Amino acid sequence: MKIWRLTSNHAEPAFPYITSEEEANDYLDLFSHKFYNKETISAYWPPTLICNLKEADIGWLSFAEQEFWIFTEKARELLEPLLEEKVEFLPLIHRKKAHLKIPRMQQIMARKAYRPLLDIIHPEAHYLLNILDIKPLSLIDFDQSDFEYNEEKQEIFMTESLAFYPEMMENVHLFKIMNHGKALQRATFISDEFKTIVEENKLTGLKFSEEHEDEGGNLIWTKK
Repeated sequence: MKIWRLTSNHAEPAFPYITSEEEANDYLDLFSHKFYNKETISAYWPPTLICNLKEADIGWLSFAEQEFWIFTEKARELLEPLLEEKVEFLPLIHRKKAHLKIPRMQQIMARKAYRPLLDIIHPEAHYLLNILDIKPLSLIDFDQSDFEYNEEKQEIFMTESLAFYPEMMENVHLFKIMNHGKALQRATFISDEFKTIVEENKLTGLKFSEEHEDEGGNLIWTKK
């Protein structure tokens, strides 16, 4: 059994296309308060365009001090059977549908301004993930882990290593541990089965390494 931290091989994250301060505030509220609460949010989800995905099968978005993940249709078809009902797929606007966010006439009238933007919109159907499998802190085996812990705030920080209780990891393939220190809260974890599907199907956008975290590694825990 292995647990990995989900890690993009692109240093620059994607970002949402935002046209006004009001829209920026709406997205800030949505990403800060609706995601990762164990509840679906499709009823609140507006037409959304994400830029700078590098045409990867699995992309990375950083917003509101949190990380989010994006699957193409191919990645969704391959990984959804493993994830079952533990993730919500929120549709995004791809390049051919960009007019839903940027009117065609506006694109034509300011062609030079919009062409670079259109070029960094993913050309295929893709989805933003709302991860519903949010684990409690009790998932972590404190005795086998190495980190500092603020008992008053119940926050983990200065994490060197994490270990999990094996009996709590059955059929767990994509999860987060929320509200226990910023570093841990931002992290997204996956199983070895998830990694195997990515590698066997040559899905692009991720990297895996067993090196130390400081050297770019993202293997978090191994249990035989």
